[in-house]
Formats: sequence, C-alpha cells, structure tokens
Amino acid sequence: MDKQRFRLAEYFGKPAQYYHATFDHITHKINRQHQKIPVILLTDVYLVDSQDKKIRLANKNDFIDVKGKHIIADHLWVKLTKPWLELPQELLQGDEIFFLANVEQYKITRVDTITKRNQIWDAMIKKNKKIEASWNYYTKHHYRKNFMTSLQKMRAKQQENIAEAKKLQMQIKLVDYSLNHICKIHVVLLKKVKKETVK
Repeated sequence: MDKQRFRLAEYFGKPAQYYHATFDHITHKINRQHQKIPVILLTDVYLVDSQDKKIRLANKNDFIDVKGKHIIADHLWVKLTKPWLELPQELLQGDEIFFLANVEQYKITRVDTITKRNQIWDAMIKKNKKIEASWNYYTKHHYRKNFMTSLQKMRAKQQENIAEAKKLQMQIKLVDYSLNHICKIHVVLLKKVKKETVK
C-alpha cells in the first residue's frame, strides 16, 4: 500500500465520510476487464466534516502536503461517475471541491511492495543462517553435554525469526485504497483562469 494512502485503511468498511480535494485532470485507465474507463486525479485529499471544515489529523506517520498540513492522501484516482457530470461547471486543474464518499479496497501487485516483502524474508534467512553457523562453530570446537537441548533451542530461535518475518510481511498488505460512491460534490474554490492579452 502506498504510504500516501495508508490512512484511508482506517475508514474502509465504515460509513461514508466527507473529503476535500483539489481537482487535477481527467484521463483514462484500463481496468481488469481490459476496458478503457475515465478516471479523475484528485490531489491533497483532506478529511472534512459536512461543512467542509478540516478534521485535524496528527499521527506522526501522516503524509504532509506542501503547506505542512496533515492529509489523508496526497493523490487518488477515482471513477468519473454521474455526480461529476451533474456539476454546474467544468472543473479545471486547481479547482477545490468537497464531497461524500466511501473508502474502497483493491488488490495491487506493485513491484516495490513485493520487493519489500521479499527483503524481509531474505533478511530472516540470512539471520537464521548466521545463528546456525554460530551454533555449528561452537559445537565443533566445544564439547556439548546437552547437544540435543542446544539444537532444539537454536531451532526454536529460528522458528521465532520465521514467525516474526511472516508477521512483518503481513503488515505490508498487497492492497491499496481509494474512494468510491462519490456524491454530494460541492465546488468550494474555482481557480482563476488567466486571460491572454491580444496584441
């Protein structure tokens, strides 16, 4: 999961919330059925109340925007659905809106996420080999009266490392989050369009 969207996981499966975002642009993406669908890029997504008042976030792991404010996501791709088409004016890059939406979860197979999980496993294997090499060296150079007991302890330590690695891997979930069922869209700030001067 992108760090930029980890906070959304807290609202997955919960009632719809209000969000404030900056409109960037409309484009297309290919879905799992290989169909081209229109999507909107939203940036600097804040959690707000029904009056568009920002709800304070203050976790140390929060993503911070360019103004130093805590945000719930730095960017999101959302589907272009009917409520967007019912707006009284066309949105331009930089326009700000707030709306009601649910959090959706979807599977990801990004290389960086899989690499992080693999690195955890590789580090555990390296650690376990070191433990076994150390045990073998001591056993070879010292007489052990309790050979089987020490072997069992060494194996138990390796099993602890395997369990810890699996736990850490599970924390890096192969899912990400976005917003869906967007409705009650309100335009709160329209960016002024610069007029070109005719010479």
